[in-house]
Amino acid sequence: MRVLIVKTSSMGDVVHALPVVHDILSAHPGAQIDWLVEEAYADIVRAHPGVRRVIPLALRRWRKGFWRADVRREWREWKAGLRAETYDAVIDLQGLVKSALIARLARGPLYGLSWASAREALAPLFYRHRQKTSLHRTEAAVPRYRALVAWALGYAPEGKPRYGLSLQAKCPEWLPGEASYVMLLSATAKDRKLWDEARWIALGQALAAQDRACVFAWGNAAERERAERLAAAVRAGDGAAAAAAQAAPSAFGLAEWMRVLRGASAVVGVDTGLLYLAAAVGTPAVAIYTGSSPHSVEFESAGPWRSLGDSGQQPAVDAVWQATQAVLAESHRPRG
Repeated sequence: MRVLIVKTSSMGDVVHALPVVHDILSAHPGAQIDWLVEEAYADIVRAHPGVRRVIPLALRRWRKGFWRADVRREWREWKAGLRAETYDAVIDLQGLVKSALIARLARGPLYGLSWASAREALAPLFYRHRQKTSLHRTEAAVPRYRALVAWALGYAPEGKPRYGLSLQAKCPEWLPGEASYVMLLSATAKDRKLWDEARWIALGQALAAQDRACVFAWGNAAERERAERLAAAVRAGDGAAAAAAQAAPSAFGLAEWMRVLRGASAVVGVDTGLLYLAAAVGTPAVAIYTGSSPHSVEFESAGPWRSLGDSGQQPAVDAVWQATQAVLAESHRPRG
């Protein structure tokens, strides 16, 4: 069986879709699975040994320069490469008109979400086979994706989601000594999902007092300014151990991020893609929800996991602190 998964973005959504690979291979051993994904997130899918071929899509880059001859040539070559394979099933997990049109370029019957569960109402017009389900677009992503692929390929998903990422942990060279470190993901593209800076500072100081290095991650100039400001405030707290707090000295590539997240003792973060990536590689994680609801995600982690807060409800520092201690303790508990 040859299957093409179309899940192009975003980072968190790609992570949420990963369990379908394990499901397919459990139901159809020997199946060949290809995955079409935006080039920015291709390293996530490459880290799954069950995916035969990753097909990077550069649509965002192509749109900016489609008037150029070299870009149009790259597009034609990409399309020819995609159509060189014939699939038993092409499955669009994205649920957008854009993703449906791209999926139609591939050779094979196209399966997609129902009218009720597709993210854009017109997307199902382009599917040869539309799923009939009571699930809506507001339902949690992981079970929706698993159910769609299971329906398309004729099996029932079983057990908890298995993300299947295989990679080595890597402690950043710029961290002092051999101290364990906690990644703090304070940044997100949507301001309504932020946690108050004063609460981040209090949490960082509590962690640093335990001799745990606190690393504030960032991905752009504005986030770097915020990360450096928070790290400086943590270092200003009482006790020499607080000097372990710092902002990451540079923005990592995604492949590097996965290894650094895998090497962390724990990750505490707002509702953002890196948080789910950390949880998918098995790192103990605490999710802080402030402008979105955990009920719309219902994420099942590969490691210890706690989610706190809700839309319009910022969790207290003590609650996040206790949850962090709980996942750290659980990660050291013998597994029976």
